[in-house]
Amino acid sequence: MLVPVGTSKAGPLDWHSKSLSLQTLELAVDGVQRPFVILRCIDPKLHHQFGLLTDDVLDAIELHPEAASNAVSATLDRWRNLFEAERGTLLGAAQLAGIMAELTVLQELVKSHGPKALSAWQGPKGNRHDFVFADCSIEVKATTNHNNMVVTIHGGRQLAVPDRGDLYLRALQMERSPNGTSVPGKIKELVALGVSRLELLTALSGANYSDADSSAYDGLRFTTLSESSFLVGATFPRITADTLFPSGTIEKLGNISYSIDLGHMEKMDLDLAMVALAGGGQK
Repeated sequence: MLVPVGTSKAGPLDWHSKSLSLQTLELAVDGVQRPFVILRCIDPKLHHQFGLLTDDVLDAIELHPEAASNAVSATLDRWRNLFEAERGTLLGAAQLAGIMAELTVLQELVKSHGPKALSAWQGPKGNRHDFVFADCSIEVKATTNHNNMVVTIHGGRQLAVPDRGDLYLRALQMERSPNGTSVPGKIKELVALGVSRLELLTALSGANYSDADSSAYDGLRFTTLSESSFLVGATFPRITADTLFPSGTIEKLGNISYSIDLGHMEKMDLDLAMVALAGGGQK
């Protein structure tokens, strides 16, 4: 990416990493030496992600064309961590279905509360619950089983009631379908609703999702067959510190994983438009 600037910084190389390089050089244009900022993507596997970065750079320059060099540097600083994150192995279909379920719930929230709803998505940050609000929390689960609504719970904290408000379980029954939506497609839908692309991709990196692998993930598409909500109350089957005897037993147990058949449990209406965002929102 070449960006003309008014003045040239000292030195031919300003910054570089294993993925990106930033240079300020004078290039001949119509026989006249003019200063340019040159931003390059070094890793060919990150070309798609680089395209998103350059889109943000162009938007920043459009806002402040008189400070193009600063716009490039400031935008690069915001994206740098995402480019330097270590990429793991590709996610499987079950993992992508789980991410798709959470993004589907996020999309419902954004439609009701606007882009600020992204702040409620705390699962990728290591929170015990996927979505945290001022008045409740929601744990999201996905299943690709056509015959029943069985979900898997990991650990003794996922279904522990939060300190404030109630806990709800939102379960989505999903199906692989060539006519469905992929995770990259759902990301585009959320960005079209006004969600910050960088903030969304940064959150997804916490779930081990790398946008650099979007071409591999685009072929795995899902449709939602059903979506149900349940109140995790006193009669809800679960393993937590409060349900085990004697007190303190949970700390002595490791690798807790169990399945819950939701098919015969009482459902409830959970209107996501009525939850209260921690930073202010509807009740």
